[in-house]
Amino acid sequence: MSRHLEKILAHAERELTSTGAQRPTDVLPVYRRFLKIEEHRLRLRQRAGDGGREVCARRVDLIDVLLRHVFAAANHVVNDRNGTLPIALVALGGYGRRELNPCSDVDVMFLHREQGRNVSKATSQIIEQVLYLLWDIGFKVGHSTRTIKEAIGAANADMVTKTAMLESRLVTGDRELEQKFREQFRAKCVAGHEREYIEMRMRDQQARHAKFGNSVYLQEPNLKSGCGSLRDYQNLLWMTFFKEGSLTTTHLVGKDWLSEPDRRRIEAAYDFLLRVRTELHYLHHRATDVLHLNMQETMAQRLRYPQERGLLRSEALMKDVYAHSRNIFRVTERITAQFASGYSSAKTRSLFGFLPRAKPAAVRVNGFIIQDRQLDIERPDLFTKNPVEMMRAIEIAQERQLEPSPELADTLSRKIGLITHPLRYAKEPREIFRRILSRKGEVGRALRLMHRLDFLGQYMPEFGQLTCLVQHEFFHRYTADEHTLVCIDKLDALARTENPKLLEYRKLFEQLADPFVLYLALLLHDTGKAVGARPHSEASAVFAQRVARRLQLDPRERKMLILLVDHHVTLSNIAQRRNIDDPVTVSEFAAIVKDQKNLDALMLLTLADGQGTSDEGWSDWKETLVWQLYHATSQYLADRHSFYERV
Repeated sequence: MSRHLEKILAHAERELTSTGAQRPTDVLPVYRRFLKIEEHRLRLRQRAGDGGREVCARRVDLIDVLLRHVFAAANHVVNDRNGTLPIALVALGGYGRRELNPCSDVDVMFLHREQGRNVSKATSQIIEQVLYLLWDIGFKVGHSTRTIKEAIGAANADMVTKTAMLESRLVTGDRELEQKFREQFRAKCVAGHEREYIEMRMRDQQARHAKFGNSVYLQEPNLKSGCGSLRDYQNLLWMTFFKEGSLTTTHLVGKDWLSEPDRRRIEAAYDFLLRVRTELHYLHHRATDVLHLNMQETMAQRLRYPQERGLLRSEALMKDVYAHSRNIFRVTERITAQFASGYSSAKTRSLFGFLPRAKPAAVRVNGFIIQDRQLDIERPDLFTKNPVEMMRAIEIAQERQLEPSPELADTLSRKIGLITHPLRYAKEPREIFRRILSRKGEVGRALRLMHRLDFLGQYMPEFGQLTCLVQHEFFHRYTADEHTLVCIDKLDALARTENPKLLEYRKLFEQLADPFVLYLALLLHDTGKAVGARPHSEASAVFAQRVARRLQLDPRERKMLILLVDHHVTLSNIAQRRNIDDPVTVSEFAAIVKDQKNLDALMLLTLADGQGTSDEGWSDWKETLVWQLYHATSQYLADRHSFYERV
């Protein structure tokens, strides 16, 4: 027994035991005073820096003690006339798994043995007294009253109910009845339902991720339900329970699913997110899950983040939020994909043998294996012997539209230390990287894969500095790294678009002989934000110069890259802030872009940057002004004399 629980029990013994002969609602002030004192102790533990799980578990201990006293008091009042009642008070959901944030719902089920449509008056009295006390104290209670048969029926009729019940735990009451329920739940709700349940959970996760943009890097993340959230971790455990009967990640290690380092990472991530959610509840005095932008600095202060030179407290907090969420997202996505694809290693087959799996023939390509649309390596030491093969793996995945196998993804993540200074300057990986960025419409997926594996930031440190970097401009929806990748996705989409509004952009993109410099400019256009530069475009241009030297761009490419990065907001700014009917405005802008090729590339970059900022970042009004300036400048560059004659 923990020392904290001993204190709660001692306090309850002093304060609550004397109320045992009275109705709980008649001594409401006593319960409220007890709860107020214990809640204050929990706040102190949160302020002292206790872990998220620890504080949540202590809150569960508190509610358990309170409910046992309330239940005993109510039972005692009824027992004076009716004798012992066979009722079990069962905790469900988060309360059942011993994780309660301050304002979370307390979900309970009153399990009884009575037959017929209605419970007896005596049973109803006990239930009412327990519920009224909880409501009067201020708890939000989710409750149900069921027989074992009714509970089993409800679980098999609804996935959410089944999930809540699989984490059930006896709080007080009839232990034999609760044990019988657990046995029947396993026999009638789990056995034979494994495939059905896991498929439902995977569909639910897919829909939830789509709702949150399939991205960890939203500027205002949802800690409970977003990508890489608490729910992703819980979802992994729920699926595992239906085959292994365990609700701990420890059981996944060594089964071809989870390495011990990954397990430690997601455990630490889950604990951290629980701690942040607890503080969020304290701050708002209600159940809330979204870290709104205007509250992030306050949250950072309350969580004791120091003010460091060059880094705001809120930035430090959000970097941690994104880093931990990213760990959960990457691991759970990899394992879920393993389920979905029927990944067929021997250990996985034994664990999830009920899932369908295809058996296509393996294709071998220069040390790699392609099977079932996944890429793997033939020899485990391939990257150690030749780190260039790591870049080649990305290129093969891009060319053939493959996903790395879970093992390959894990190996690549663990081997990024092989990407050293000499490798960044080496010719072979440089040429492969150029080819990757030269495939129109296919670059975003490859760069996302590299970023997901931490490869991109290691090979391109200038971009790596943007990882999980919060952008304080309200109109930005994403972190700096995700914004950059979304911009590249938008440029990719032009290669296939049939949207009438984008066909002119598609024509410009098709006319671009080699998109390498344009894609590279998009990758680097916001790198100056990592050093807090104002304006960031100038610092980004400095980073672009460094990259141009390292990748050995020829003089023409180098000039174009620096121009695009340095002036990535110039076209949009001039179009919106200057009189574009004035020939002087056009001539000054033309002097910046210098030629039609630069103008076309800058137009495409401006579109991608605008669309990648937010859904509202690229309005019809802005687009009209930009096109007007583009056409005027194009005319000027083609024949300035004719241009002046027209105006």
